[in-house]
Amino acid sequence: MYKNTIETVIAKQDIHDVIMRYARAIDRADGPLLHSCYWDDAMEEHGSSYNGPAHDYIDGAMERLLKGDVMMHLAGNIHVELEGDIAWVETYLLTFARFQKDGEDWDTLTGGRVFDKFMCRDGEWRIAHRKMAFDWNRDMPSSEGWCLGLFKPEDPRMIMGCKGKEDLSYSRF
Repeated sequence: MYKNTIETVIAKQDIHDVIMRYARAIDRADGPLLHSCYWDDAMEEHGSSYNGPAHDYIDGAMERLLKGDVMMHLAGNIHVELEGDIAWVETYLLTFARFQKDGEDWDTLTGGRVFDKFMCRDGEWRIAHRKMAFDWNRDMPSSEGWCLGLFKPEDPRMIMGCKGKEDLSYSRF
């Protein structure tokens, strides 16, 4: 049976922090923060859309993300297997995204898992290689109604999430 030590608990927390930082970075379109999740020589295998250096994937994605489409990544179960300075990590992921198709907004909800090979270099854990497993998807026309009108996005008291440093996660209060 596997027994945690203080070192393995710290390593797992460091890895968890990188996964959470990734979700924040991708959803806020924060390129530098997203780069900080991967080693410079990391690889990204993102289904049929990309296979190559992770930093090139990030740079290409930033152009799309900054256009303002709504996106949210929710990380769920995280399983970490440590082997010295290497960790094999499986993270359940639920992703919501809004895209335009033929001039109409479409919402897509995708469930899947990311499989990461993390490496610890000079005491820091980062992603060295990432592969995606797509488990299910649901595409539907957007029908945003803000709880049947309970919330009114045009009201100045509403704090709406946004891309970039203007988001509440950066500006604080």
